[in-house]
Amino acid sequence: FGSFFVEVLALRLYFSGLSSLQEAEMLREAGVEHVLVDPTDLPQAERFRHIALDSGAYRVWKKGGALDVSAYLELVERLAGRIDFAVAPDVVGDPEATKRNWLQVRHCRKVVPVWQWGAPREHLEEYLSERELVCIGGLVPLMRVKDEKMLAELEALCQEYPGRFHVLGINWLKAIERLREIAASGDTSKWLDGGRYGHLIFVHGRTGHLHQAPAKALSQGHLNRRERNILCARALVQFCAA
Repeated sequence: FGSFFVEVLALRLYFSGLSSLQEAEMLREAGVEHVLVDPTDLPQAERFRHIALDSGAYRVWKKGGALDVSAYLELVERLAGRIDFAVAPDVVGDPEATKRNWLQVRHCRKVVPVWQWGAPREHLEEYLSERELVCIGGLVPLMRVKDEKMLAELEALCQEYPGRFHVLGINWLKAIERLREIAASGDTSKWLDGGRYGHLIFVHGRTGHLHQAPAKALSQGHLNRRERNILCARALVQFCAA
């Protein structure tokens, strides 16, 4: 697992947001092979070739609960032969608690540590010394507001450690472009913008850059939610494979 990410510097994009079998079918039709799911959405991932398992910490945090680390570890060990890797059970906004959780699960080689953006740098150095791949978390709000300072710092970090990071929640097209050849992998639910906002994601024929625009503005207003989501996912797959 580790040697793959060191040798192949091309962003492996995992698609998230599989809350139903219908969404899983959309991704399969788009040619997606890599998905990231938490235990709740795991049943939707059965027919995909590559699965990354997320702990569901963000979902638990939103509900105001606490993650059962032992139960998650048992699930990871049961699925070890089926998954690419499992995201360590982090605690949103609490780097120290995240590190304590890591100490509980690091004996399982399928589990990848999470360094939260803004956490102590020594935590990151420790994680990098223990695993070939490290997840970077806590970026979703910054991706949402298209924080240029964050992206510049993230790009510099990935250049410092090429092929060593999985970036959690890359829901910004510019970030996908900038990290495509320096990050090992990342995950995104950006493809769902087709249904959420009636948009299409596409690769510009002249510039080669990723773009997003209302389907109506592209004379594709006749497409339904399902068709838009599939086209968005397909564009992201093709861009990362190019």
